[in-house]
Amino acid sequence: MKKMFKRVVTVALAVMVLALAMAGCGGTTTDTNTPPAGNNAAPAGKVIRMTTAFGDTFDPASSMDSASCEVIVNLYDSLVYPDLDGTILNGVAADYTISEDGLVYTFTLKDGVKFHDGSDMTAQDVAFSYKRMMTIGQGYTYLFQGHIESVEAADDKTVVITLTETFAPILNILCRLYIVNEDVVMANTADGDYGEFGDYGTAYLTTNDAGSGAYYCEKYTINDRIVMKKFDQYHGTFHENAPETVEIINGTEAATVRTMMANNELEISDQWQTYEAYKALGELEGVETVTYGAGQMVYLMMNTRVAPMDDVHVRKAIAYLIDYEQVYTTLFPGYLPTNNYVGARLAGSDVSTEKIGYNMDKALEEIKASKYADALLNGEMAINVAWVSEVPDEEKLALLIQASASQIGLKVEVNKVAWATQVQNTASMETTPHCNVCYVSPDYGEAGSLIYQRLSMDTTGTWQQTEWLESEELNAKISKALATLDTEERYALYDEIQCEALDNVYGIPVTEQGEVRAYADHVVIPAVERGEASTTLGYNFLFKDFQVLDK
Repeated sequence: MKKMFKRVVTVALAVMVLALAMAGCGGTTTDTNTPPAGNNAAPAGKVIRMTTAFGDTFDPASSMDSASCEVIVNLYDSLVYPDLDGTILNGVAADYTISEDGLVYTFTLKDGVKFHDGSDMTAQDVAFSYKRMMTIGQGYTYLFQGHIESVEAADDKTVVITLTETFAPILNILCRLYIVNEDVVMANTADGDYGEFGDYGTAYLTTNDAGSGAYYCEKYTINDRIVMKKFDQYHGTFHENAPETVEIINGTEAATVRTMMANNELEISDQWQTYEAYKALGELEGVETVTYGAGQMVYLMMNTRVAPMDDVHVRKAIAYLIDYEQVYTTLFPGYLPTNNYVGARLAGSDVSTEKIGYNMDKALEEIKASKYADALLNGEMAINVAWVSEVPDEEKLALLIQASASQIGLKVEVNKVAWATQVQNTASMETTPHCNVCYVSPDYGEAGSLIYQRLSMDTTGTWQQTEWLESEELNAKISKALATLDTEERYALYDEIQCEALDNVYGIPVTEQGEVRAYADHVVIPAVERGEASTTLGYNFLFKDFQVLDK
């Protein structure tokens, strides 16, 4: 199947990011991914500073990693957006209607929605944003591909979205249609591959924003930080104690994060620290730690198209080698056991089968039953497991698998790679590792979200699906499930698909992440205060709803 899109930011774009850093929101280049400690005086007023691991761009048509989503949901608006409990709320839409056949959604925009340059948002900006995203073909394009026939502006205030067929999660995915200012984008195009649209403003939006969100980009310093300021003309509401300034700082190095937190230079940590690092952070005066489930899964992905992982017996052997109880009690305390292919917090996630469990004897039996038995057991063939350097806890899982494998005479090589390298490697079947540890978040709070990401042909060759699955039959089942409006029938189809994935070991759902954050006790995080976290990536960090209290 010819790919309609590729959710990978190209090397060319990455180079462009560096070249344009000085022309963005402001700032200078830096050669380190480690946030500097000791020289980060807080801006005047209420401020939140948070560490993370940056991706390549904050363009809403190209980005979809955690750090980018945490920025984008604050810079840009969508027609609708999810509350922490999954309820769909109006964004820039005042209201909407649905046709009787479920194929036409008509949205009326709110009055007085302003972009950050002070101009008014119109329905044409919505139609332009959709066309731009689908033409670029990166980021969250995959959510819309094949489901939407057209997005049109009937007049300045009316957006008409026509579907190709009924699609149960349509309102959920519209949370990812971020609206850009057409005039600003088109005034800042460069030479590119999109005909009259040039580069469609991709270079400009790599380091600038053209949104209408609660915050605007004041300054972006490549590989260092993005500074966002409260937008006074925002159409929505802020909590009275909402931060006036938000700094998202690139860097997850444990010692630096601890130093910054101890020096009152950081309000919220990233989610990629080790258990030991969070324990140390929690012992600091004025610092709390919290763990919550946001539906994010830890998978051991497998390249099913290359030897020896193309043999299901080898994949089953690896699944039997993982001591799952040790994973969520010792390696990742606070993480959750899972028998499902997707997170248990997602509606429709229950399965009618049992996931392969830890059993060394069965692991050896499966290796002996494989066509690669001699080469694997004689040490002539090794299995490589990659883990991402920015997430040091991943190494623990890779080493656990390596240790278990050695007990049955199986050679496993553990490889440390940077996240950017992992993204590049997994874009090609030949460079995709045999196995790699990866965290994947749902796009919305239903099982179909992760099922689509992890098993669809549309996501083959992206970091979210490195199994390289190209099954027309499986794809048809996924499409049928997503088009089924009856909830009970849709969940039954989800069950069938999950069982097939578990039986064929299309990657291993190892554990469900208990997301951990350390935060200053004068900051009120809505997900913590309410005791419920959004399963839609980024939406736990709508800073307009946060509070910064007096110390």
